[in-house]
Amino acid sequence: MNKKQLVQVYGIPRVVVILLLTTFVFGVPVCFAGQFRAIAAANLPVPNASVNEFEILIGNARDIYEKSKTNHWKHLDKKINSIIKAEQSISGIMHDKDMPYYKNLMGATSDLERAVAAQDRIVSMKSANKIMLLGARLAETSSAATPINVAVIGFCGRKLEILAETENVFELSDTVSKLHLAWQQLIPQVTARGGIKEVKKFAEIMKRFEVAKTPDEYGKLAAAVVDQVDIIEKIFKK
Repeated sequence: MNKKQLVQVYGIPRVVVILLLTTFVFGVPVCFAGQFRAIAAANLPVPNASVNEFEILIGNARDIYEKSKTNHWKHLDKKINSIIKAEQSISGIMHDKDMPYYKNLMGATSDLERAVAAQDRIVSMKSANKIMLLGARLAETSSAATPINVAVIGFCGRKLEILAETENVFELSDTVSKLHLAWQQLIPQVTARGGIKEVKKFAEIMKRFEVAKTPDEYGKLAAAVVDQVDIIEKIFKK
């Protein structure tokens, strides 16, 4: 990404930034290919969902992402079952406005099941990444302490890891722009929590993205983003 492109990104008004992030991250409600499980409703007893269910869902998706990345497929069916159970638990607290996200979550889980069964590494990583993001979005309803933009930058970092492998340079650059938008929104919250060191570290990573050209360079920086997100996440869980 050249400096002219970054200037254009940095100059976007706050309201437009928020709208762009919402569109990029969650998109317009769409139907996923294939059939997904029926939403837990009248036919299923709905337990009281808590932040713990969201943590279980996101944590298992994260584990599946990492294990798929290294082609370790054993016991992932158990983690998928945990995701499905957490899905059923949170169905009872969904507001009407969140139902499109919940349906997308179910679709992503179905995609993940198929990908793991087929040991399709890239699709499994993509689906697990999407589940993490949708889980974080739905957790907002339960007043989750971690800001949604932490999940957004994590999603972008993992997406960049995947794109670096597929060598889609145009989409790499586009995803970096969206990563920057999310990070700019998050800086004040990280700073308020005393994360000055983390802000400086992330600024260094973003600066290196300006001169990245090859998929390999993007991939190494993407890994640095994912590592840094784990550290930033801990700041909000203190």
